[in-house]
Amino acid sequence: MPRPLPPPSPAAPPSPTASRAARDRGYRLANAVSYFLNPLVFPPVAFALIEWHFGGGWASVAWTFGVSLAFFCLLPLVYVAGMVRSGRAESLEVRDRSRRLGPLVVSIASYAVGALLLWRTVQGPALPLIVAFAALYPLNTAVLLLITLRWKISIHMTSLAGFVGVLLFVAVTVWRDLPAGPEAALTAATVAPLVLLVPLLMWARVRVGAHTLGQVVAGAAFGLVVLPAELWWIVVHWLDLVG
Repeated sequence: MPRPLPPPSPAAPPSPTASRAARDRGYRLANAVSYFLNPLVFPPVAFALIEWHFGGGWASVAWTFGVSLAFFCLLPLVYVAGMVRSGRAESLEVRDRSRRLGPLVVSIASYAVGALLLWRTVQGPALPLIVAFAALYPLNTAVLLLITLRWKISIHMTSLAGFVGVLLFVAVTVWRDLPAGPEAALTAATVAPLVLLVPLLMWARVRVGAHTLGQVVAGAAFGLVVLPAELWWIVVHWLDLVG
């Protein structure tokens, strides 16, 4: 009679070294996502895409991108880089809430100048929407500054979620004298996949220890709900752009 087979031995638990290596890989990935999806990256791209959606040529798209790159990205970045160089911030992310006042004030001033310059130089049907969108940047940054005085909301999330929310708003709105459906430059089908970046960045910000879950959820809600709602209100009540 054959002998019964011995019961299978339980799988050996992963070694501490393997677990630590996996954690390190996860942290490095989350850190890379955080730097790649930097809040300052999105405004120039958004302004250029809106100009393109409204039929702007390459020259006008390039000009809109260049102005917004200078005032909505590079100038605030230079200030933060100076903070890092002088030891007033540990990284470009400025994770210490108490040290975010200066960068936010500089951003508000730079955004206001950029919005004024866009208003004076951009032409064509996209101008009212671009100026309205640009004017919301200093306004909402001031709101975030007031929140930051008491609580650490995720600015990474407000920027990315606002970028996605505004592009979705532009894509699904029927604009007067502009093609709708597949002929439009931005459509729901092309913009909707960007929503997947929102939970990815939420995970990354929590994983690197920059924010709590509540802070990233609040930032995402601000960007996805507040900014498009503000823009919708301006478009409906002040701008003659919708069909």
